[in-house]
Amino acid sequence: MRRHTATTALDTATTDGQAPVPPPPSSPRTSPALIRAGGTAAQVVAGTYVVGFLVMAAYLVPRGFTGPVEDPAGSLGFLLDHHAVLAGWYLVLYLLGGVAMALVSLGVGQRLAAAPALGRVSTALGLIWSGLLVASGSIGLVGQHAAVTLQAQDQDLALNTWVSTSVVQDALGGGIEVAGALWVAVVGLAALRTRALSAGLGGLALGLAAAGMATVIPIASEVAASIFGIGLIVWFTWLGVALRRR
Repeated sequence: MRRHTATTALDTATTDGQAPVPPPPSSPRTSPALIRAGGTAAQVVAGTYVVGFLVMAAYLVPRGFTGPVEDPAGSLGFLLDHHAVLAGWYLVLYLLGGVAMALVSLGVGQRLAAAPALGRVSTALGLIWSGLLVASGSIGLVGQHAAVTLQAQDQDLALNTWVSTSVVQDALGGGIEVAGALWVAVVGLAALRTRALSAGLGGLALGLAAAGMATVIPIASEVAASIFGIGLIVWFTWLGVALRRR
């Protein structure tokens, strides 16, 4: 009886020239497991930043760490003396951090399902940032090995290789923070719009995004990069807790 009545009503609406009203679209499906995994990965990313700063402050700088552009010969000499430590540093910062970042971007995209467009944009930007980090770390590790190997054959070629590799690696993964800043900005906007994440988390994201974008200004790049990196330790830790909360 119910089926007959519904069919009759639909036929009457069509006969009267009115199109039948379609059912409301179903809400996007989310994966709680992926969201929680993204929360764990966010805390891993925060941990890689902590390791990066600690190794820099406690080991690298006291032993004379310097940039390849500022002091090419000194930087290559430091690489030859501390190759294993630098390789491990790059491995944690760029490869582990980049892989974890991919999972974070997927989990955040799921959490922002209430704003599908912003969620998809955030996922795309997060995956781009993840790819840049992995590529930067891979180039850095290969460049280190090449420079160390070439040093025994041709010192000038080893120096040129190390400087060139460092410039490319830095451009992809840390010299400027535009990719990361754009991702953080979109997540912050989506958080404030949907309240899928707290307003404080969204506001902090927008502040860090501004600092990340300021790294394109040469005179402000060093300070802005430090603010962006240290701020992300707090933000990723907070994000991880928020995503893991049921």
